[in-house]
Amino acid sequence: MAKPYGAVGLAASVLALAGGGIALGLELERRLVSKRLHAERGEVDEEPFFSLRSPGPVVTTPDGVQLHTEVDELPADGGDSPAGPDDELTLVLVHGYVLSLDCWHFQRKYFRNKIRIVLYDQRSHGRSGRSAGELCRVPQLAKDLLQVLDEVAGDGPVVLAGHSMGGMTIMHLAKDHPELFGTRIHGVALFSTAAGEMADYSPIRGLPGRAFGKIAQPTMAVLNRIPEVVEKSRTAGSDLSFVFTKRGSYGSDVPPSYVEFMNQMLGQTPMSVISDFYPAFAELDEYEAFQVLSQVETAVIGGEDDAITPVRHTDKIIELLPGADVRRLPDCGHMGMIEHHEIFNGVLADLIARVRRNLS
Repeated sequence: MAKPYGAVGLAASVLALAGGGIALGLELERRLVSKRLHAERGEVDEEPFFSLRSPGPVVTTPDGVQLHTEVDELPADGGDSPAGPDDELTLVLVHGYVLSLDCWHFQRKYFRNKIRIVLYDQRSHGRSGRSAGELCRVPQLAKDLLQVLDEVAGDGPVVLAGHSMGGMTIMHLAKDHPELFGTRIHGVALFSTAAGEMADYSPIRGLPGRAFGKIAQPTMAVLNRIPEVVEKSRTAGSDLSFVFTKRGSYGSDVPPSYVEFMNQMLGQTPMSVISDFYPAFAELDEYEAFQVLSQVETAVIGGEDDAITPVRHTDKIIELLPGADVRRLPDCGHMGMIEHHEIFNGVLADLIARVRRNLS
């Protein structure tokens, strides 16, 4: 079985396999990916995926979940920060569903020594502790983010960047604590995310979203009853898993190492965690946040080939944030900050520069 690229992707992959969806085109792509991957593995990267690490304090939530954090501090001389050693601005990166803080590899690599960076693994993800299933919802994630801001980011000004579920987390924080935006939080970047209407989405052409939801939920319930089989099949790996992950994550012909990077991150998330968070998206409604977010500098990017949060969600956000710096990228999938990291880094750098000007 192929590794999934999220709850929706998992159910879609299972259903496609059950329906005989592996055609000649898939097999050809599988062979091409395998050939490129083996060739690329001979190349050496001085900072390979999963290699960027920094110490950070453990944040323990009121319900006892330990959140793993990492902080890339500026060097004592201020490094490459335009504000020098007195720079108080902090960039907080909030990752998405079934990922980890490692998904920010290219942003972390680019912004190190330019600004203080705080990263953390959302509850039940990465190196953070496991959460009770009923708390695997966006409102709780917003509370976790606030605690990370209080205990790790510090009292200085902050720029938040959220991808997918991370963007949803930021939106809910804006709903719960509007007083923070414009006083403490001065910039927000929303990447490949949505504010609502996720229940109407289906990754299978011709199958209505709500019909897909009715299939996906029982499918995951069945898989949860056989966790040993599911986890063994997910961690075993195969060339075919690269095909599914590539199609679900990217919209262009990315290097195979990017696909392998995603496969490894996804493989670290247990099937039960995927299932715990899945209902959060059907109940998502964060549209009230945009009145608050419009008070700070914002940037929005969506990929036209995003299979997880289709670009129509980006279009809606753009409509509600008319003052934002926006990008609607062709040939860009859900993991655009990996696929087109130069563009994402540039947009984020511009956002940080605008915030710095406003603070000066």
